[in-house]
Amino acid sequence: MGKWQLHRFYWKDGVVRNHLPATAIYGRSTLERFLNRHKGVYIKPNYEHQGIGIIKAWKKKTGSFTFVKVRGSPSSPVSTPNELYRKLNLRSKQSYVVQKAIPLARVNGRVYDIRVMMMRLKGRWTYAGMLAKVAGSGSVITNVRRGGGHVLSIPTALHRSKQRSPERKMKLLKSLSYRICRRFDSYKYTRQIGIDYGIEPTGKIWVIEVNFDFPSHALFAKLKDKSQYRKIKSIASTWRKRKRK
Repeated sequence: MGKWQLHRFYWKDGVVRNHLPATAIYGRSTLERFLNRHKGVYIKPNYEHQGIGIIKAWKKKTGSFTFVKVRGSPSSPVSTPNELYRKLNLRSKQSYVVQKAIPLARVNGRVYDIRVMMMRLKGRWTYAGMLAKVAGSGSVITNVRRGGGHVLSIPTALHRSKQRSPERKMKLLKSLSYRICRRFDSYKYTRQIGIDYGIEPTGKIWVIEVNFDFPSHALFAKLKDKSQYRKIKSIASTWRKRKRK
């Protein structure tokens, strides 16, 4: 299931829908429409993960358009979305989605998102941990390895980005994550799901991506406090033990 299919799947859930950013299949007309409606967009390969191939495009104050692919300096500007579409030249066998760019909260000037790790324990979904992924210098993605970023504990990230009611936000993130996982059960059985959330400076929470194949455990090993990592590895070890029986 690709990003577009997942978007449509979760759009049917009235609660989750309120946290989904505007998304559509990428094309000339949708790119123009999104750039006319929103300050910026992300263009993502439909079936890729780990930040591979992600592009951020936006309209500058001068009225021209530019983009960055994963990390680096913005491209030379063009005058119209149509010119931008031609310059991106993404017409290939790979399909893409275009998504409204969320104005993410920042820590020391760099945007971050939140990874919530959900795992099955004795057949039931269990919250295993959460952390903040802070984008690296010049990066338009928060993937730590690909974008050169780093991780922070959630209390630290929420405090440094001056978020109000951090405990209530963490409670909402957990509640949404349980709902997302339980709905996913109607599509496919999986033992673990890593959900990426964006949070605006105003506190609005968005669902950015649902990673249901191999969400990283190693991210949690990068935190100073290893308790969440130990919990994740402990739950994972129960799967191996059951498999050997």
